[in-house]
Amino acid sequence: MSRHRAVKKLDIEEEFYDEADESLFDEMNDMSEEDTVKMFAGIESVKKAIGSGTGISDQEIKESLWYYYFDEDATVAWLKKTHKLNPK
Repeated sequence: MSRHRAVKKLDIEEEFYDEADESLFDEMNDMSEEDTVKMFAGIESVKKAIGSGTGISDQEIKESLWYYYFDEDATVAWLKKTHKLNPK
């Protein structure tokens, strides 16, 4: 019976909260206007480079671009390697 109380008191949001994801989200929200322009241009460029139907989300592309500081070639290479996409 006590397990039921423990589960009932469980805070799902707290259990699944990841500080690393939160800090990345905060950093991307604090982008300058110039960085925002680079981000959207980079997303389109990366999508063209990897092709359609890959199952790679815009969020994953954004995070990769942010990690590689908008280096589109590095982002494409990492996404292809990570998702095992065949080079065309």
